[in-house]
Amino acid sequence: MPKEFIPTIRRFDKVSISRIKKTMSDASYLTDDLVFLPMSAEINPTAEAPRSIDGFAAIIMLSGEAVVQVNTKSYTIKPNMILFFSPDAVIRTERASSSAAGYFLAYSKSFINRVQVGLSTALPVIMHYRKSPILKVTEQDVHEILAVFRLMKLLLRSDKTLYRNEIIESLFRTAFYIISEVSNREKEQLPKQGRCEVIFDDFMHLLEQHCRRERNVSFYAEQLNITPKYFSSAIKQVSGKTAARWIDDAVILEAKT
Repeated sequence: MPKEFIPTIRRFDKVSISRIKKTMSDASYLTDDLVFLPMSAEINPTAEAPRSIDGFAAIIMLSGEAVVQVNTKSYTIKPNMILFFSPDAVIRTERASSSAAGYFLAYSKSFINRVQVGLSTALPVIMHYRKSPILKVTEQDVHEILAVFRLMKLLLRSDKTLYRNEIIESLFRTAFYIISEVSNREKEQLPKQGRCEVIFDDFMHLLEQHCRRERNVSFYAEQLNITPKYFSSAIKQVSGKTAARWIDDAVILEAKT
């Protein structure tokens, strides 16, 4: 690791969703599980020092341009782009134009479990994120996602509290469906890049179809006409997770759904 990154990693500030909602006056939130707020060049919690969010997060860019460092790798984000962060990723804004503006969203692991997004919906997002944390969207996509956010914000501040959690979770699921379709749309336009990636993609589709009944790695290897050893190696190389772990996660997700 280059020396210039060592003090940065040591000094990063870990931030909880609870802390964000308390310190950001424009934040809209649901308990300590979900928070979203407008961002600008002036209102940017990752500008002064590296931060690590205790949960999943995303930035939807609306105007201007910013360079954001995620785990020491820099990404340039512009309008109609979404930048995703996995839990505990170290984030720092290197620079931003004066017109930079967007929306910041963070949600806890327990929240995404409660929302219960099915494997077929989560799959395109998972597959896209393992290749790149940036998702390019259209102006119409952004308009639709922000419309859902505005409705969430309106209902979070309304006097209707009896089913508030259920309503917000349903709206979040709606936004996730939109992002999943966009991820799938972009994936279909790109050629597959290598043998291991082809194996992983095919495995994901098989897993969606058979995870309720088939939980043995050998079954999926046989469906792809390769040895279990090569199959397991390819899945681990592409995704960083073993095939057995993917199967376990899919079974748990389907059970929750």
